[in-house]
Amino acid sequence: MTTAPNVVMVLADQWRGQDQGWLGGADLPAFRTCASPGARTSQVRTPNLDRLAAGGAAVAGGLASSPVCGPSRAGLLTGSLPHQHGVVANDLPLSPEPATLATALSAAGYRTGWIGKWHLAGLPRDKWVPPAARPGIGYYAGVDCSHQHVDGHYYTGPGDRVAFTGYEPQTQTGLALDFLAGAERDGGPFFLTISYNPPHDPYDSVPAHLRTGYPADRMTVPPNTPDTPAQRELQRLYWSAITAVDTELGRVVAGLDRLGLRGDTIVVVTSDHGDLLGAHGLRAKQSPYAEAVRVPMVINGPGVPAYRPDGLLGLTDLAPTLLGLLGLPPIGAYGRDLSDRLRSRGPLREELLIGNWVSFDNGYDQGIGEWRGFVTGELTYARKAGGRPWLLFDDQADPWQLRNLAADPASAGRVAEADARLTELLAEAGDAVLPAERLLAELNLIDDWNARESALRGDRARPLPAPGRRPPFEE
Repeated sequence: MTTAPNVVMVLADQWRGQDQGWLGGADLPAFRTCASPGARTSQVRTPNLDRLAAGGAAVAGGLASSPVCGPSRAGLLTGSLPHQHGVVANDLPLSPEPATLATALSAAGYRTGWIGKWHLAGLPRDKWVPPAARPGIGYYAGVDCSHQHVDGHYYTGPGDRVAFTGYEPQTQTGLALDFLAGAERDGGPFFLTISYNPPHDPYDSVPAHLRTGYPADRMTVPPNTPDTPAQRELQRLYWSAITAVDTELGRVVAGLDRLGLRGDTIVVVTSDHGDLLGAHGLRAKQSPYAEAVRVPMVINGPGVPAYRPDGLLGLTDLAPTLLGLLGLPPIGAYGRDLSDRLRSRGPLREELLIGNWVSFDNGYDQGIGEWRGFVTGELTYARKAGGRPWLLFDDQADPWQLRNLAADPASAGRVAEADARLTELLAEAGDAVLPAERLLAELNLIDDWNARESALRGDRARPLPAPGRRPPFEE
């Protein structure tokens, strides 16, 4: 028995919230984009996640405030928004200065570990993540960023490159089970994150034997997504990857049971963001649509009763909430400690800020610029950084976000009300919505931005000049 609860977090990259088996066809009162009333809209199978959801807090309102890898992961760890923690785009390094979930737990005597993708250590992507770049994390085995899901490699030290064969999540689960066995042997509480790359693309990397549960002739696509053979195949591969990750989740929970650790361990399952996957004619993330911002959020373990909370729980709330469940002081400039609400089976947050602080890569290529918005149980609203209302969806009446009320003159009053509330929320969060170039300059990230543009964008790079000179790009 440990003296304090352990924490195991399963962080699966690019797993959108609507694709969880436990949601089924339920008519969710505050978050119905995941399922149309009275009809099953997702065929995905996640039996291991479903069991955790049945015995813990199954939050339909899981939300990524910044729906893209690096900014969202930094928000999860720090409880802060991008303009606060500084990771405003992918491949920018996380500063060692802000407190993180890992530094707080390490200071409290926890053995800490991280397996898999980190994506917060800057360039190059294919590298060992040194201790200074992963504050608070003791044991590390992974690659800062890689999407080679089959027959790849990982690092266990600065010169220790380990090749593996087969599907990466299976290898990472094996490493996790070894960590758990060592933690059980040595005693004391531990914190472990298993950061799986799938279901992130490339989707055709799912091994063929893991696709058999989704016959091609039975695939369906959501009503906001073009229904084509190619889209159905993409859906099949995506769900196959989710079920493959769910299988590994089952192995982790079984390992905790076998070691006698399950009753003392809080298990969290979530993701850093979703994927449009063709919805609204878009792919990837960085947009306000539900497919990008809504993520799985299941918390199961000591101190967490079984229920389905009303309201929202953002990734920025995870660090302070987990620390609260452990009886430790919260961290974060934006996230809230919702542990008391979880313990009492209470409602969670009523609204959460979302946004795209800097446009880059896939988002920029699809014309998605900088924007800010917020989500409630009833609506999603976003305006572009220049101040123009962009999107307003009534998520109760229009769960698939097919009717943009911001373009409807008859809804001008609702748009104005939402816009005024967004202004209030931004002021409360200290977000001045600076132009991207000014924000990068104020965060002293121009050199890092130019390095990532040069390395990742080639002749499409958008380098920034020194502060004070007119930048080469503006929205």
